[in-house]
Amino acid sequence: MKKIIPILPLLLSLILTLNAQDKKIYKGWDDSVVAAANTAIDSEFLTEDEKKVILISNLARANGPLFAETLLKEYLILKGKKGNKYIKSLYKDLKKVQNLPMLVPRKDLYNVARDHATKSGKKGYKGHKGFKNRYTPVLKQYMEVGENIYYGLYTPDEIVLQLLIDEGVKDLGHRANLLNPKYNSIGVSIKPHKTYEYNCVQSFGYKPQSYQDYIQ
Repeated sequence: MKKIIPILPLLLSLILTLNAQDKKIYKGWDDSVVAAANTAIDSEFLTEDEKKVILISNLARANGPLFAETLLKEYLILKGKKGNKYIKSLYKDLKKVQNLPMLVPRKDLYNVARDHATKSGKKGYKGHKGFKNRYTPVLKQYMEVGENIYYGLYTPDEIVLQLLIDEGVKDLGHRANLLNPKYNSIGVSIKPHKTYEYNCVQSFGYKPQSYQDYIQ
């Protein structure tokens, strides 16, 4: 007789396995910290990878020293990377980072990131050309804005770690954006790229929370 396997227990088992795998990625992190960093979890306009880019970015902002000893360390081992000057300076910078504002996804910043990622991808070009025109429409909502762009094959951790290491970038501008203590808002978009397979645009913003913020 053919054995009938119940579907519901199988689905439940799969969900539990995936959750266990996700928790393993953040081993050493308190669940409440991960939950607070997961600001994009209920977003309806972001993909799962885009949500995870925000989560990983927020973990670096929540506890830099722990991020260095967990996600950064594991990434370097996985990639076989050695401690060059960019990696050493990142460790140094992360030691100073603690309890920065969590980046909250905003639809207007997402739209800016999406449009630039889409246009860049279709035309196959790199860079921040048109930055001022791109962000002018949202400047009524944000006192400061910034932009990171990643090119190449990706996973969410690859995007964030590469931008944090910022190898070959003299002013470490991508790292500075990710660890900027003022920023509290973000938009993320990952799109195919004609030349580099994929590009990911991060749009950052400082959204004033009170009248005092406006008059600083």
